[in-house]
Amino acid sequence: MGEIVQLSKSLLRVRGPDAARFLNGLLTTRLIPNVVKKKQHTISANENRHLGLNNTVNLLENWGVMHEDIYDPEQNIYVTRTGIFSMLLNSKGRVINECFNFPVPFHSRTPEFQETVKKGPDYLLEISPVYQRSLLSMLKIHKLSAQVKIEQAADIYSYYYYSDTPEFEDWLENVQQEYFQTAEPSAALSSAALFVEKAGFLLANYADHVVGLAVDNRIPNFGIKILTNVPIDSPSSLLAPEFVARFGARQVSEEHVTERRYINGLFETSDAAKGQSLLPFEANLDYVNGLSLEKGCYVGQELTIRTYNGGVIRKRIVPVEFDQNVAALMGGVDLSTVEISRPDASSATEPATPSPVVALSPFGLTGVVGRRGKLAKLFSVHGSHGFLLATVDDVKKDGRFEMKVGGASVGLTAFLPEWWPEE
Repeated sequence: MGEIVQLSKSLLRVRGPDAARFLNGLLTTRLIPNVVKKKQHTISANENRHLGLNNTVNLLENWGVMHEDIYDPEQNIYVTRTGIFSMLLNSKGRVINECFNFPVPFHSRTPEFQETVKKGPDYLLEISPVYQRSLLSMLKIHKLSAQVKIEQAADIYSYYYYSDTPEFEDWLENVQQEYFQTAEPSAALSSAALFVEKAGFLLANYADHVVGLAVDNRIPNFGIKILTNVPIDSPSSLLAPEFVARFGARQVSEEHVTERRYINGLFETSDAAKGQSLLPFEANLDYVNGLSLEKGCYVGQELTIRTYNGGVIRKRIVPVEFDQNVAALMGGVDLSTVEISRPDASSATEPATPSPVVALSPFGLTGVVGRRGKLAKLFSVHGSHGFLLATVDDVKKDGRFEMKVGGASVGLTAFLPEWWPEE
């Protein structure tokens, strides 16, 4: 059964002649078509296909966004009207926030949307409301002389649809291939209109109020995000009757969406307490389709690309399942004070390991040097699920840990999600 919900997200609008260049300097995904030209004999067939982007994308026009997947063996770059996931970093390469960046409007079937397209680049950033004020201030600080207008978009509403059935995943995969894998802006706009008219997803009465649409591919085919310029009392009424009959559209609370993310191991930066600091690869940016490796300079880019090229990401946020619901136990607890260790094996029946021989030293007895630092760090808790920053190799070897808070101990199991790419 499919489910739909209105999300309590905040929307920030960035528009103006320099909007694409401005956002390109802040986001981890690419909004400028520049391809570095090498010697002709060194350019691969895939790279050669993308040289034409410089001619087809006019940054002063309302052209859309670029979709690319660093794990795509074909190295495709698509120009589309669907939103993309991205992150914003600080100058030290640490995550400020994450967002979905939507080109506005999604389609141009109405006179109003046609006028919006004519006015030039226009984007909506969907973010957690917790970070709205700080992110709005940050964008305005970076504005400098850029010809952009940055404002809160209080008149935009966000909805989310998903269905955990193979049939829906197949449908969504086919929709992307048919409508959202275009190579240039005019084709992207035409394909978006065809999607509205023929895909059988949106109800015709509401389609003309859909200003943004994105496929949530943080996990492949995880869901569809919809932005409207009017509130919808019954979100399921957004959808075409034939679609609802086929996949269902039960209206649920946002709590269902959050729980589903935790169960599937999809971390969002807003899950962590405000003030927590993460590097983008610790937050699995490269695994959730939010990174371009070829875009060039942006805030935090140097450390990010250097880390990626280093080849080994030791620590990542991983999902965990507690042995019991810990919501009551963790109420009001500062997660940074929670101790994560291996389960106490003192009562195990296995023979004790002999104590290591300690060499004599002229400076006195020297203890065995153990592992420094914390074994892992708990970042968020939701019922019987949570997220842990841990060394990937530790989780691979043994996913069992123990959490100690106050006088209580609770066992937990960490795991690597099945949707993670194979290293």
